[in-house]
Parts: sequence; C-alpha cells; structure tokens
Amino acid sequence: MIKTALITGATGGIGQEIAMHLSRRGYRLLLVDFDRDRLDRMAPHYSGSETFLLDQRDLAAVEEFCDIRIAEGEFVETAIINAGMLGIGNLTEIGRASLTDQITVNLTSSAMIIQSMARRMAGEGRGHILSTVSMGGIVSLKGSTAYSASKFGLRGLLWALRDELKPKGVHVTGIYPAGVDTPMLRHEAFHGGSALNFVGNPVTVTDVANAYMRALDKPRLEIYVPGSEGITGRIAGAWPGLLGRLYPMLERIGESGRQKFIKRIRG
Repeated sequence: MIKTALITGATGGIGQEIAMHLSRRGYRLLLVDFDRDRLDRMAPHYSGSETFLLDQRDLAAVEEFCDIRIAEGEFVETAIINAGMLGIGNLTEIGRASLTDQITVNLTSSAMIIQSMARRMAGEGRGHILSTVSMGGIVSLKGSTAYSASKFGLRGLLWALRDELKPKGVHVTGIYPAGVDTPMLRHEAFHGGSALNFVGNPVTVTDVANAYMRALDKPRLEIYVPGSEGITGRIAGAWPGLLGRLYPMLERIGESGRQKFIKRIRG
C-alpha cells in the first residue's frame, strides 16, 4: 500500500530535500506552501503528488485547511511540519508584523496543523508527526528573540504531545538542526543576520533530510543535527546566564564563520 506524506514549507531548501527522500521511499506527496509558482514547478517531479497553496500567517486559511484537508481528506501517515519564518533584528528593532508573523507561522499555525494531524492519527491508531524545530528551540540567542520564542513553544508542544499520543500508536519527533545552508541562512549572511548563527559550520539540507529518515526508521522524540549540538545545547540551556558572558567571544567566532561562509558560497 502506498503511504502518503504531507510537507509544509515544501518548496524551501529543507522541504524540497525531504520530498526527494520520501519520494524515493515510495511516498505519495502532499506539498503545502505559500508560493504557487514554486509549487507548480516542483509538483511535476513527483508523480501523483498534490499541491496546496497555504499562507500560514492566515489563521482562517489554516483552520479551513485543517478542517477540510486533514480532518476529512485522505489519511496521511507521515506529517512533516517544516514551514518556518525568521525576522532579522533585536526585538526592539523589528516591526510588530515581523514579531507576530514569526510566532504565527512557527508556532500557532503549526500547532493547529499538528493538532489536526494528531486527532486524525489517534483515531487511526498509527502515524508519525515530525517537525523542523531548530537549535533556536533549545538555546535562545539575542537577535532572534521572536524566532526562539516560537521554537521554544514548538518544542514544548512536541514534548508533551509525544506522551499524549504514545498510547495511541502515534510517534512524535522534533528535528533540531543548527544553522542550515538554505536561502534563509544565506539571506542572513548578507543582510545583517546574527553572527551567532555562524559559530559552527552550517549543515546541509541533506543532513537534515537524513535526520528525518533516521527518525522514520527508528522513532525518537528529538534528533540533533549535528548530533554534537545536543550536548552543547543542553549545557547552554541549563545555564542561560553563561551565554551573556560568552557573547563577545562567540560573536568574534561567528563573524569569522560568516565571512568563511560567504566566501564559500561565492566560490
């Protein structure tokens, strides 16, 4: 029997890579994104796929999608909650729309989709909900306050949901990548994004997709990309006051990392 997977943020770098990996495993894909042109270009590469135009800043549209497509539509065995949004700047500098959009896309609308998936999967007694959270949900860094707040909330949701759904045969996984070489990170590199995003070497979208495949093969609550980030993230999270003391050193390292990253992508 052919399994079906839904991917939000399907046309982004991570979404496209996950789609390729799932297609190779024989999944039929439901591709969800706000960019119609990209969806139209992507769909022909995946036989039998369907596309859904959805702007997750629009909660009424998200609610309609949940009620019609998830609750009443074809059953989805694997839900990839991947759509995300990042605004550059300190909390006092960004506009109110940037603040609310990040929290809406990363947390509120994602939570609505996850809730609907959880209800449907619990009723079927099977399924797997996976979400791209990021290390921003483990360690909150200045310059990404709203983003971190939304990702901290998403992590808490997944953590509790795992225990609610485990007796019902449904798996829940959060994927926690460090900086990922995507158009979003490249935009940050060239447009004043926090140097702290470049303290370590950015991982690739393939690294993230491989983490998703490992989760499907052996379900776990949390997977870090790279794995070493799980240790450093927990240490930093246990002593949040320590980061303030380390910021000057980390920013110097990060700025050097940014310049190396820019040099590499420029070839």
